[in-house]
Amino acid sequence: MHVGTNHWALLVINIKEKEFHMYDSLRNKDRRDIPQYVEELRRYMKGKHIDTENQSLRYPDPCPQQGLGDDCAIFTCKYMECLARKDTQGFLFSQDDMPTV
Repeated sequence: MHVGTNHWALLVINIKEKEFHMYDSLRNKDRRDIPQYVEELRRYMKGKHIDTENQSLRYPDPCPQQGLGDDCAIFTCKYMECLARKDTQGFLFSQDDMPTV
């Protein structure tokens, strides 16, 4: 998802666990826009008759963080790759890996 004006992060809707999982390489839990996006998704899902009652927003750990730079889109793609492979026991990448990803 596009966050703010120049940042990408991954929001996963985990229906089974009744949670929204936010993977953000510039983790800032104080951002006001993330909960607003989640609330918009809840309304949309409710309109599609998908139960969103008691679904919480969670920031799973570990979640590799970027250094100074603009690698957020690459981090977001790597989060998706690891989750698709069900390789969440360790996101085995870091900022140091970005030049070769």
